[in-house]
Amino acid sequence: MISSVFDNRDLQSLDVFLKRAMEKSLQSKNGHLDLFVRFLHGLCLESNQRLLVGLLGQTEISPGTIQRVINNLKKMNSDKISPDRSINIFHCLMEMNHLSLFQEIQEFLKSENRSEKKLSEIQCSALAFMLQMSEEVLDELDLQEYNTSERGRQRLIPAVRNCRKAGLTGCGLSEISCDYLAAALKSNPSHLRELYLCGNNLKDPDVKQLSDLQQSPDYRLETLRSVE
Repeated sequence: MISSVFDNRDLQSLDVFLKRAMEKSLQSKNGHLDLFVRFLHGLCLESNQRLLVGLLGQTEISPGTIQRVINNLKKMNSDKISPDRSINIFHCLMEMNHLSLFQEIQEFLKSENRSEKKLSEIQCSALAFMLQMSEEVLDELDLQEYNTSERGRQRLIPAVRNCRKAGLTGCGLSEISCDYLAAALKSNPSHLRELYLCGNNLKDPDVKQLSDLQQSPDYRLETLRSVE
């Protein structure tokens, strides 16, 4: 993979290398490069930089380079990336010991006025990860209540696994969003029993995968409503 993401002209540009490595991993359909990319970002830690001597010919990474790596991760385009795959961007930031994002979401979850805080896409990925990993199963999750962009709400989709009732009403959902929902419910054990998608102008073909899950005895989804 290393040779496929940059050539000899970029040997001294660690931020370019890691950006291309991240893009390469996100193009993978099964996520088989995710752990490797996390490992590469972990090399940015000062305690691990000695491992870079034979790879990039340098023993110290400048603070400016590290900041560019962090900025690249936070701005990573998610147009064609599934919400589940986007969470790996958050993992890479954690590997770099960049804890501010984690702390921001912790503060957000403790806040009483969540609707006043506008969430970026990467913050939505972090929130989705923390919600789905929580030991407490949420009774209800309404993505419309979060102040973020449409793509931000897409990144929140994985969190529906860890709630009993979810609403994505009036979020401008598309067929691909329904595909993301179906994939989220298939890939891990899910507690979701009720799913409401009203107000999204969805047609029967758009929600076919979700309808199939509702009919399958292997899944818990009992109620699916896509029209009023």
